[in-house]
Amino acid sequence: MPTFKYRAYSGSGDLLEGEIEARTSEEAEDALFRRGLTPFETRETKPAGAGRLQFSFGKRGLNAAQIASFTREFATLEQADVPLDQSLRILAAQGATPALRDLAQEILARIVDGASLSDALTRRPDIFGPEFVNVVREGETVGKVGDSLNDIADMLERRLELHARIQSALIYPALLITLAIISTGVVLGTLVPSVAPIFADNGKEMPSGLQFILDIQANAGTIGLVLAGIFGAAIMAYKMAQTRPAWQIAIARFYLRIPVVGPMLAQFATARFSRTLGSMLNAGVPLLQGLESARIAVTNHFLNDALGGVIEAVRGGASLSGAIGRVPYIPPVATQMITIGEETAQLGDMLLRVAVMFERQTQRSIERAMGLLTPALTIFIAAVVGGLIMTVMDAVLSINDLAVK
Repeated sequence: MPTFKYRAYSGSGDLLEGEIEARTSEEAEDALFRRGLTPFETRETKPAGAGRLQFSFGKRGLNAAQIASFTREFATLEQADVPLDQSLRILAAQGATPALRDLAQEILARIVDGASLSDALTRRPDIFGPEFVNVVREGETVGKVGDSLNDIADMLERRLELHARIQSALIYPALLITLAIISTGVVLGTLVPSVAPIFADNGKEMPSGLQFILDIQANAGTIGLVLAGIFGAAIMAYKMAQTRPAWQIAIARFYLRIPVVGPMLAQFATARFSRTLGSMLNAGVPLLQGLESARIAVTNHFLNDALGGVIEAVRGGASLSGAIGRVPYIPPVATQMITIGEETAQLGDMLLRVAVMFERQTQRSIERAMGLLTPALTIFIAAVVGGLIMTVMDAVLSINDLAVK
């Protein structure tokens, strides 16, 4: 059985080193947890991967749902006044996945070394973004880390809910498209090849519809190369755009101008910006610092660039509502609500209300769009597949005419 060297913290926070026999790194960690230790490094000393650290990051990733769950559990423990190090030990021992347990161990190791929670989180920018870290840092300042984590968990869960609704709405259209491709493949791959030789054998002219399909099949290689070239050129253009900010901004603005899609993108960006900034302001983060983090949360490059101008305007003394009101595509009602929030000194709460309103509007817009897209796709698919079948049926009837003659 392999032997693992380990480094772990005892219940009193002492650093311990030693060796343990186990079949895998995970089993070694589980055995150490049962001993009341919190391992943060295990290293196999026998042949299978000797000398390699067995941190789970890189082998097991963390998705958004796992991060939200981790944050919610962490917030619950902190709001129950469980000491920070003990909360992390509990999370390290009872995490739902090995990756979550590893994350808790990594944070705990830095806490024990003297780092603050916010500083420990900054070591993992791939998991904890600027808004996450800044809200936690302000929570540390006022002694309300649990409340800060709870606000972050609320924000992450709402984002997940919105993304889940979008994905759910796209399932049925995707299924329709898949079935259409399969049906078309069956018609082109089986029916057409079985009918076409009959006309050739009898020396008769093939129906125009069937001939058109056969011409496409005969030139499939050339058509495929042309389409591949177009697709490759599109990918290259997209890659080039990613390295040119001006192109990114122009493309993002084009998206915002598309009917139906553009308003949904603007609503989604407004909701995300408002929720991030509102959560940070309620946690005590200064406005300018909160704006920087909220801007990062907006992924549309045009709006992101415009929000840079908002930050500069606010830094120069302008009101947030006045600066936001000059950003194209931001719904006017959002500006009006922000103005009310400023006048009543409840900007954070008002921004959260703006977020809720536009999250719901985005959801309704998606549902309406899917309500229109589904019948449109159904009609289009019926026309394509039905047209192919009618072409084949016409050819079959022509065969009957040949037989009669």
